[in-house]
Amino acid sequence: MSSVLRPDLPHVIVVGGGTAGLASAWQLAERGASVTVLDPRVAPHEDGSHGGFTRVTRHAYHEGTSYVPLVREADALWCSLESDPGELLVRTGMIEFGPPDEPEFVGVLQACEAFDIEHRLLDAAELRRTYPFVVPDRWQGCWTPSAGYLRVPACLGAMRMRAQALGVDVRTGVGVVAVETGRVVLDDSALEADAIVVAAGVRSLELLPTPDVSVSVLRRVLFWLRPKVEPAGLPVWGALTPSGFFYGFPPGHEGLSGLKVACHTSDAIPGLDEPVDPEALDRSVRTEDWAPVADFLRAFMPSVGLDRIEHRVCMYGATASRDFLIDRHPSMPGVVVASGLSGHGFKFAPALGRLVADLVLTDAEPQPEFAWAQHR
Repeated sequence: MSSVLRPDLPHVIVVGGGTAGLASAWQLAERGASVTVLDPRVAPHEDGSHGGFTRVTRHAYHEGTSYVPLVREADALWCSLESDPGELLVRTGMIEFGPPDEPEFVGVLQACEAFDIEHRLLDAAELRRTYPFVVPDRWQGCWTPSAGYLRVPACLGAMRMRAQALGVDVRTGVGVVAVETGRVVLDDSALEADAIVVAAGVRSLELLPTPDVSVSVLRRVLFWLRPKVEPAGLPVWGALTPSGFFYGFPPGHEGLSGLKVACHTSDAIPGLDEPVDPEALDRSVRTEDWAPVADFLRAFMPSVGLDRIEHRVCMYGATASRDFLIDRHPSMPGVVVASGLSGHGFKFAPALGRLVADLVLTDAEPQPEFAWAQHR
C-alpha cells in the first residue's frame, strides 16, 4: 500500500450517499480531503442495496481468505464509531454448518486455520442438541465467536455523522445525471471537482460513458417468520447446503419483529441470478422466492415452522465473480468507482472506504481481485 499523498486532489465529489459512498466520504475526510456527497435520497431506503435492517459480519470467509484482513479492519473501524459496544455491531457469534466436504464449508475452516480465527467444530449430534437444526449424521458445524450482525440504519447514520463532523458536505435531494472527467452533471447544472468517487450502488455504471465492465442487478427476498418454538440462544447462522447458502439471524426486533431468514446463493433455483431492471423491481413474493426457503426450513429447521409475517425485496449489484469493483476508471482520470458489493459488501464498508481513499489520494494500486481489469 502506498502512502504518497496527492495534494493536487483537495476536493472530492462522492456520487452516492449509501454504503460505499458514506464510507468513502468518511475515510477521505479522515485523510484531510474536502468532500461533497450527492444523493437524491437519505439512506437507508428501499431503492438502495442496503435494505433489510441487518447484515451478517463474519471473519471466517468462505468467499476467499483475501477478505479476512479487510473484514478485521472493517470490524475495528465499526467499533471505533460506537459510543457503546453493540450499538452498531452485535457480536452474537455464528454457526455455519454443512457437509464436511462442501467447498464453502471447507473454505470456512481454511480461513479459520490460515488466520488463527477462534473457532470450534461441532458434530451433527451437538448441532442438533444445541440449535434448532436437523442435519445428517455426517454434517459438521463451525462456531466462530467473532461473528455477529451489523445494524444497518445505525451504521449508515454513524458513518454520516462522523463524515459530517469531519466537514463533509452531505447533500440530499440532488440527482446526478452523468459523470465526466472533472465534473458531475446534474439535472440543470454541473459541479466540478478534482476527483470523483462513483458509489451510486446499482446505478453506478450507468452514470459513466461506456463502462466496459459488467455489474448485474440481482433480486433477493428476505423473510421474517413467527417461529412455532422460539429458538433460544440462536446466533447468526449460515447453512452451506447442496441446494444453496441459506442464512438467518436471532429472533428479535431489528427493524421488523421475527426470525429473519434468506437465501443468498443457489444453483438449484431457476432465475435466481438473472439480472433485473432496478426501475421495475418486483417487490411482491413469488412462488419461486418462498418455495426454496420453505423447503430449507422443512428439512433443516422444522421446529421454526412456516408462519411468514413479513418480507423485503432488496437488490445486489453483483459482479460475475462476486468480488467488489474498487478501482480507478481506466479512461477517466480522477474518477474512482466503488461498486459491485455483490450482497456481501456491507460488512466491509469502512475498509472499502479506506481503499477508495488510497486510490484517490495516493498512488496505491487496487486490490487485485477488485481491479477494473478483473471484471471485463
